[in-house]
Amino acid sequence: MFSLNDQPEDNSLDSNQVMTTAMGAIHDMLMEPMKEKLTPEEHGVLTLIGITFKIMAEKATAYEKMEQGEIPSHQKTFDPTKNDFSRN
Repeated sequence: MFSLNDQPEDNSLDSNQVMTTAMGAIHDMLMEPMKEKLTPEEHGVLTLIGITFKIMAEKATAYEKMEQGEIPSHQKTFDPTKNDFSRN
């Protein structure tokens, strides 16, 4: 069972860690007790919401790292003149 007392007080947590903790709490407190009452459609919607939250957390973590000056090595050699993005 999830408990806030089990979580370390660490101000350096990134968005992925925060999301994982929050989703664990939602699972333990809401989804697990209701698993027999959820229809397959409701379970699918909750799964999609979880995936969406995961994507948002990954993007937020990438932004946090960018703000801290931590740029992945494959992006350090970015050349804007070789960008193949088209606005057509």
